[in-house]
Amino acid sequence: MSSVRGTSNLLKRCASSAAQAAPKAAAPRTALPSEPVVVSKSSNGLRIATLENHSPVARVAAVVKTGARDETSSQLGASHAMRVCSSLATRNYSLFGVSRNLNQIGAELTVTSNREETVYLLESTRNNLSRGVDILAEIVSRPEFYRWEVDDAKARLNFDLDVYDQKPELKIVDLLHRAAFRNGLSRSLYAPRYNVGGLSDELLRDFRAKNYTAGNLSLVGTGVRHEDLVHLSDLFRLPEGSAGSSRAQAKYLGSEVREDNLSQLVHVAVAFEGASASGKDALLSSLVSHAFGTGGPKVKYSSGGSKIEKSVAALASNPMAVSSFNANYSDAGLFGFHVVADKSDVGKVVKGVFRELQAAGKTGFNEQEVARAKNSYKLALALSLDSSQGVIEAIVRNPDNANNLLNASELFKAVDAVSATEINNFVKKVGQSKPSLAAIGDLSELPNVDELAAQ
Repeated sequence: MSSVRGTSNLLKRCASSAAQAAPKAAAPRTALPSEPVVVSKSSNGLRIATLENHSPVARVAAVVKTGARDETSSQLGASHAMRVCSSLATRNYSLFGVSRNLNQIGAELTVTSNREETVYLLESTRNNLSRGVDILAEIVSRPEFYRWEVDDAKARLNFDLDVYDQKPELKIVDLLHRAAFRNGLSRSLYAPRYNVGGLSDELLRDFRAKNYTAGNLSLVGTGVRHEDLVHLSDLFRLPEGSAGSSRAQAKYLGSEVREDNLSQLVHVAVAFEGASASGKDALLSSLVSHAFGTGGPKVKYSSGGSKIEKSVAALASNPMAVSSFNANYSDAGLFGFHVVADKSDVGKVVKGVFRELQAAGKTGFNEQEVARAKNSYKLALALSLDSSQGVIEAIVRNPDNANNLLNASELFKAVDAVSATEINNFVKKVGQSKPSLAAIGDLSELPNVDELAAQ
């Protein structure tokens, strides 16, 4: 008993001493001032945009204005191969050296591409940024494309295609672009299997020589001072582009691509000619998409509650999903719907989607539906700006107007300024354009697109 009491007293004395030694609460830190996006052009012709947000993590994106739409018919899959081969040897780093040096500083390098851009994103702590950008500049400016390394990388290309084949939600996007566009925008983000063998080191050098030019490269940084990134931009050396070379204008086609298989679950994408990213209708297109419904249920585990899903759900005997989407490119756009349904229901559901769009074109959205669409789109904008990736994408989209694109209050004002009449006029115009359709699965119950449009 005495030993227990002694231990108890000792604990009390220690607790008392700890309480007396506890330091006073630190004074609250002064918030760092927000800084605007700064844009300039370096001596070697690169466009540089930075946002000093005082983050302990620095992010630098090397954005090359090239993607799948810039491939020629003999280069199909080149942009996919460029992604896969981004970690191969450079002039001053071996394949192992690239990986080891990035690991040594705890940095991450991510390479993504779409139909119009390829983005090399470096993320590191601020004190290791200069070393990380040196490696980034090597990868972007001085890749070697050794024949044996490119050949070895084809195993990764085939692995990507194996994953792609198992994901109809990825494949349906490519099929829809093939149905909707006549030229560059019809290109897939993934290499066709028949051309994997043809993606040689020589072909990659040719693709890079034409598209990786100083005029096509820009640097975007967050968590870095502008003068520091300007200084580091001297590490990037790309040749000048050929005079008069320009990207072919996109042409909307409006056709149908169907891929039959034995899957009971059918994916269908229906699209109409939309708005380009630079056009005045881009905002309208986004708002109309949110008016119909852009994703799954807003309440977890509940059934879909969007306008379009409520309208067509009763047509299906089995579970189904439908949502609208909006894609804006530099000179073209798509507006449409993605349907996932059982093969026995898919025809009825897709017909219901067409009827709903035609009805919206005739009667329009009421004020309550427009208000709901605006609130939904505001949330999407705010969530995007709440992520580092969204901030970088906003700056990449339009560096000169980045300060407005990063200002939620200004964005909300622009959304509120849109009238119901403008939205309804856009819906009417979309409904009058020629539809495109892509479908994957057992399509025995799915009518052709001309039959759907004629109902």
